[in-house]
Order: sequence, then structure tokens, then C-alpha cells
Amino acid sequence: MQMRARQGATLLVTALMVLTAATLPSVAVNADHGARVVSANPADVTPHVMNGSVNAITQVGNKIIAAGTFTSVSPANSYANTGDDLVRNRIFAFDATTGAIDTSFNPNLGGAVNSLDTDGTYVYAAGAFGSVGGNSAIKRIVKLTASGSVVPAFNAVPNSKVNEVVVRGSRVYIGGGFTSVRSSGVTSPRGALAALDATTGAVLDAVDVPFAGVYDPGNNGGGLTNVKRFDVTANGLRLVAVGNFATVGGQPRAQVAVLDTSGAEATLSPWSTSRFERSRNTCSRSFDAFVRDVDLSPDGSYFVVSTTGAFAGGVASGTLCDTISRWETASTGNDPSWVDYTGGDTSYGVAVTGSAVYVGGHMRWFNNPFQGDQAGPGAVPRSGIAALDPINGLPLSWNPGRTRGVGAQAMFATSQGLWVGSDTTQIGSERHGRIALMPLAGGTTVPDVPAAVLPNDLFVAQRTAGGVLQRRAVDATGAPTGAPSTASTAMDWSTVRGAFLLNGTIYYGLSNGSFYARPFTRSTGATGAQRTVSLRDDPDTGTRIPFPIADVTGMFYDPATHRLYYTVSGDTSLYYRYFTPESEVVGAQTFTADAGGVSFASTAGMTLASGRILYGSADGSLRSVPFGGGRVTGSPSVVSSDGSWAYRAIVVPNT
Repeated sequence: MQMRARQGATLLVTALMVLTAATLPSVAVNADHGARVVSANPADVTPHVMNGSVNAITQVGNKIIAAGTFTSVSPANSYANTGDDLVRNRIFAFDATTGAIDTSFNPNLGGAVNSLDTDGTYVYAAGAFGSVGGNSAIKRIVKLTASGSVVPAFNAVPNSKVNEVVVRGSRVYIGGGFTSVRSSGVTSPRGALAALDATTGAVLDAVDVPFAGVYDPGNNGGGLTNVKRFDVTANGLRLVAVGNFATVGGQPRAQVAVLDTSGAEATLSPWSTSRFERSRNTCSRSFDAFVRDVDLSPDGSYFVVSTTGAFAGGVASGTLCDTISRWETASTGNDPSWVDYTGGDTSYGVAVTGSAVYVGGHMRWFNNPFQGDQAGPGAVPRSGIAALDPINGLPLSWNPGRTRGVGAQAMFATSQGLWVGSDTTQIGSERHGRIALMPLAGGTTVPDVPAAVLPNDLFVAQRTAGGVLQRRAVDATGAPTGAPSTASTAMDWSTVRGAFLLNGTIYYGLSNGSFYARPFTRSTGATGAQRTVSLRDDPDTGTRIPFPIADVTGMFYDPATHRLYYTVSGDTSLYYRYFTPESEVVGAQTFTADAGGVSFASTAGMTLASGRILYGSADGSLRSVPFGGGRVTGSPSVVSSDGSWAYRAIVVPNT
């Protein structure tokens, strides 16, 4: 099954970024960390939650508010000292810097809190609670001051539980299992999603797009339509919701829908997909829906969906059960840009920070599309928490580990780092009771991989036994400008089966079917010891991912798509698989690229530079063909016909 990555902004995304909305971003938008990844070492100052779970986290000023199902909290470094425990029913607050618990903040909610958000001054808590401070007239949603006092002017009572609350400017969006909302004595019908006035709680006529039906009726859903989670772009122009619904605004939208909230009245976006329909999936029917969370990127250009639902055949069946998938907000939908499979484990909370897609759940692996409930070919161990490459979904090297439990449902990124709320007490090999901060300080930076440009030096691996690596200068078209010279005799380069060069490291396959790397400099060629890049064979059977390295005739890496492209002997196709240089994880899945009708059957070495594939051929010619957006975009031309361009590999420095 082929998935096309949709890179770059389209007209709709441009509109999202340019339009000036009446709403402003709230504080509770996941921070854009740029190229940074948070530390795997949790901060030591955070307090402990002693029971239940933390389902939601937000921040007002320098105060962190956490909420969930718990009834007791304890100061940092006092986990075993029950004499320090404080009764806090489902919500508490503490200092973001020191971790000191705010002893005056105690709203005392009579039931579970599922979600929190803030406008930077007030806190909105939503859930299944039936009272606040003993007052049963306030239920399921409440507006609080930063000190924890109820704001009585805000009056809204949904008739059933609320799963999510999101504040954008003067609108407070809520989603859940309700069918109506009462405000100041007036009951307004609303099917699972509503918008309230942020000051009064009055139900707004501007948002009345009914969510209806049940994706899989009769399975743990009680027949009630339910918006499980949703997110709204920081500028308030788009809303993405997931739940057990079957239709939205009278149109088919199985489990995922996008609303246009930019105008005077919210409308259903044309975005749609059939990938979450029951007929398209073989997920466990133990659930009324298998979607679990959704989070938009900081710029709103894409969103990520987490799911449950069992292995159900993984990539072979095309299922999206137990996966993380990326979807472009401006696309028409249907197919995701990428899917990463856990191999049968649930993912819950998602936080997108630009540099990473952080995921919490009870998963054990990622990049595991071929096996259920065990590690298959390609599987990368990640216990309970992971950071994924936002471009291709592969795991980054960040791996603190977390006791899995049910999962981490609250993932909230701030300028300080990543706050993680869950139902377990171990993360990063330390005890942190159900809440932890993975600080940005002490984290790492994902290295930039610039694209190679021409003119440049090409390094070519000879085909004859005992072959050397030669250097050949080429001009801006790729045509050679001088005679070849020897660049490296560090190995028998005739055994190479394709190679590419990134930031001073050359990656290459060998005739033995394995993948390797070694340091490389322009002046001295390949230097230093060869090391194996693990393809993570199945630990039980030794089965390898379907990457036919021994038959590869050329490779290149595209930094725009984070893909490793390659050709195979006698095969006309151009193939690719994902590759993330930061972690050196090779994607388990094989995809066929759009080759634009060009045959690569006689390829003899290939590389990518200045938006063109340069490839040698069995006839000894060097050809060039334009390439961009993950596809061949033009016709090939011969740039050299001197008869020498038949190599095992062609690589070009990108620095």
C-alpha cells in the first residue's frame, strides 16, 4: 500500500496562516520546540499524584494545573512519606519551576476530569464530575480562577460527560457524549460538540454542526455518539475531532472530521477519509471506536491521530488499528502521509512540537507493522512513551522509557519542556507519581540535513574486484569537468550495493545484504571503522525487513521527505522506505515511488543533488532527471556519454 507524503503548504494552509481570526491562541497550545527534543532525564522537582490517573495538564503563568481521577497528591521527594499527602479531588496546582504544591488551590471536583484548557487567565475544567466544591449545580464543566475559585458568571451544564475542552479567544469548545447544553435556564440541542461564550457559558449559535451515529453501535458505546478528543488550530480557523461518530453535519465522517471554524458559522470541511470506516478496518469490535487522541502541529498544517484496536494484520490489511498516523489539514484527506505501527498496542496522548511527535500509551514498539503482540522485523523498542520523526513517523533516538500501565493520556509541551500525565509512577528510570516534566534544557537538537547541490564532487564506487572509491568533479548540470582520481581504498568498493552521504557519514549496503556506515570526509574519503546499521531483524526468527540490499543498484536520501530511495537489479521501479538519520532507524515498510514513467532497470549508481537524480547506467552513460515532492517530475537527459558511468554507487556530499 502506497502513501504519498504531502510536503509543503497548499493554498488552504497558506490561508490558515495568513487570515486574521477574531480568536487568539490560548496558552494551552503545544509549544513549538523548533529542532529541539526534550531531555530523557525527568526534572526532580515535580510533585507526585498518589492514586488514579492524570488525564489533563495546562499552565497559567508559572502555575501548572493537573487533573484526572486522583484524590491525593504529595510533594516532590516525599513519595513514601504518607504524612505529607494532601487530599486533592481530581485537580491540583503547583509551581512550574519549584514544584511546590499550591495549598490554596482546591476546587474539590466530585468526579473525573478529562480535559483542561486556559485563556491565559482562567482555567476551564471538563469531565464527568457532578459537583464542584460540593455544589451539584455545577457539573461537567467549570470556569476557575488561577487561585482555584469558581467563576459564577460562567454557567453551562451539558447533559452528559465532556471529554475535551479547548479555548480559543471568546469561544470555549467542548466535545463529549452530550446531546444538549443548558445555560442560564435555556437548553440548546447539540450533538457531541458545542461552543460556549467564554464569559457567560451561553451556547453559541455559530457552532452547530451535529455529530451523529455510532461507528460500531452496541460495542461499549451505549449507543451514544461521542467526540472523544479534538483540537483547534492556534488561530482558531480549523477544528479536528475524533470519536465514535459516523456522520457530521449529515455527511459521512467515520471517526475523524475537520470543521472550518473561520467564518461566522462553523461548517464541515471537505476533508474526509474512508481509512477509519469499519469496512476498511479489521480492528477489535470491543470498542465503539478505535481512535484515541488527536493533536495539531503548532502551525496547524497537519494533525496526528492515535488509535487502539489490536494488530488486525497490520500493514498487510491496511488497518489503522494500534497506529499513529499523520494527516495534512489542507489535503482532501483519505490517505495519511505516514503510518507507524506498534504491533498491537494502544497509543493515547499525542503532543506535536515541530521537532517531534511525542506519544504516550502502553505500546512496546514502533516501526512494527508485521507482527502482533511481539517484535517483528524492524521493531524498535519504546516502552510507554516515544518521540517520532514528524516527517516520516519513525522513532527518534529519545527513549526515556515509562512503566506502561493503561497509558499516558496527558502530553502537554511548553517552553519549559514536555509534561507527561499518566497512571503509572516510573519514567526515565525514576519514580515520578503520575506526572513528570521532561525538560527542554539538557535535551538534544535534531541535526539539519541540507540538500546536496551542484556543482560538486561525485564519489563513485568501482565495479571491478578490489575497486576503489573515485572522486569525479561535475558542473551544475552533473556533467564531469575533469578526470577521476582515487578518493578511498579503505575497502573493496565493488562489494557496495548503493550508498548515500549525509553530514560526514557514508551509508551503504554490501553484497552480504547488510547495511553499514562509516565516517567520510571530502578530502580523504571514507575514514574510520565500518559499523553496522541495525535493520532490527525479528528477534525470534531472524527475518529481515523486505529491503533487498544484495540486489540494490543505487541509493539516495531525500532530506525533504526523510526517505531512502533505491533501485533493484532488473526492476524498472524506484522504491523507497523511510529513514531517520538522527536515530538511524530504517523503515520496515516498502513503498513504490512515482517514477514518472522512467525505467530504472539498468541503474548503476545514483544520487540526488540540486533537485535532480543523477544515475549511472549499464550502457556507461550518466543521466539526469528532475525530482521533487517525492516523485520524478520530468524526462531524463544524458549529461555524460563517455562510457564510464556504470558504478556500484554514486554519492555526493551535502556539506
